[in-house]
Amino acid sequence: MTASNAGRKGVRSLVVSYLTGLMAGGKKQLALEDEVRPVLREWMLAARRGEVVNRGFSPKSRRDVQTVAVSAGSDPGAMNEVKVSLRAMMNLESTAPSQPSAKDPVFFRPAGKTREEIWDQAQKLLTRWEPLHALGTLRDKMVWGEGSPEADIIFVGDAPNYYDEQEARPFCGEAGTKLDEMLRAMGLARRDVYITHLVKYRPKMPHQTTNNRAPDAEEVRLSLPVLEFEVRYVRPKVIVALGVVAARGIIGQGELPLSAYQQMNALSYCGAPVIVTHHPSYLLRTSLLAERRKLWEEMLHVMELAHLPISAKQRGYFLPKS
Repeated sequence: MTASNAGRKGVRSLVVSYLTGLMAGGKKQLALEDEVRPVLREWMLAARRGEVVNRGFSPKSRRDVQTVAVSAGSDPGAMNEVKVSLRAMMNLESTAPSQPSAKDPVFFRPAGKTREEIWDQAQKLLTRWEPLHALGTLRDKMVWGEGSPEADIIFVGDAPNYYDEQEARPFCGEAGTKLDEMLRAMGLARRDVYITHLVKYRPKMPHQTTNNRAPDAEEVRLSLPVLEFEVRYVRPKVIVALGVVAARGIIGQGELPLSAYQQMNALSYCGAPVIVTHHPSYLLRTSLLAERRKLWEEMLHVMELAHLPISAKQRGYFLPKS
């Protein structure tokens, strides 16, 4: 397969993935704009003939894709009618079709009639979401977020580890125990917050058993639309980035050290303030009182942003005894 053919296949996969989410949410039919009909009909007919289409389109911005839906005929696998508002994103050529850039945006938009349906369909959609699974660098077991989808605080790590994958829950093992301790000190439990990862699948490694690796830049890039969906759905008062990988993914300022992100002012993501702190596993590696106090001061700031009450005892944690 040539690079241009692979690019067109990737674009079609994005469209089909989005259509699948709408179908799963109960959508069956929408009108079709005239300018789009020839392109998508050509895709369908070419697929039936086992050929590669000669035309393609490349989305340029989130606003370019306004609506996408499918009308299912007697054949459940057939794509009969689709509506897409292309306008600024149409790029039709009878020869030399455009090849989408590896940096073109991807979209994660589960469908549903109620908030509960949308949340449920998001998890189902991610299990078959082509942009992420096509990488081939992630394992197969999804680890969705845990806690309240109405929470005021979201905690975001980098990717599931061995223990997370085994339990299908974020932040298990010793790091999870430390996070639970932090929550208890804040007067909270997992059910009171929302805990998730940038990447919802454990990254692969050769001969992998219990060993883990951090997600790479492309795994994070293709996972960010899912995190954005979670944040916009939950609408927290504050987001806590746990560790440098989470900070780099959320803030997007490059390969900076954790301390550089911690020194930045007024960080935000999807309209919510972001506090950058150490991953809970850091507490397993340090016993320095000053370091623990610094992390706790960050949690006090999180509590303030979430409008949680703070007791004198909580303010005094890890301070020298007089």
